Amino acid sequence: MKRDNAYLVGNQFARGAKPNATAFTEGHEPWNKGISVHLSPDSEFKKGQKPINHLPIGSIVQRTSRKNGTRNWIKIAEPSKWEEYAKYLWKQAHGFLINGDITHHLNGIRLDDRIENIIALPRQDHPLFHNKWWLKELTQEQKEYYLSRY
Repeated sequence: MKRDNAYLVGNQFARGAKPNATAFTEGHEPWNKGISVHLSPDSEFKKGQKPINHLPIGSIVQRTSRKNGTRNWIKIAEPSKWEEYAKYLWKQAHGFLINGDITHHLNGIRLDDRIENIIALPRQDHPLFHNKWWLKELTQEQKEYYLSRY
């Protein structure tokens, strides 16, 4: 059995009423048809103009999110291609990041993006190094194992 949704179409409150005096009628042409309005052409955005908040490639900014806290991001391409700075440093040092791996800060400080403080490990292993009291240290064998994958 199909439901009749005709009652949802159009303004049912005004059904059957005549249009008001200011409503457009059929065949009416608005006064500004074909006119482009430029109220202040000197201050308008022009094609090819860079915005005032434009940052060059290589710029590093800090972004804050509810889930991941504050992290550093680097601009890697135009117009707006950004990458997490820890991942960028890892790729510069080791050439690639295995699909499914994430970067982990060994000392737990997300803004400390020194290469000796970063290690790449599988996403599924990452919760093992964070317990309910904050951070569990990696043993030297674990560090060597994760580094040997690269």
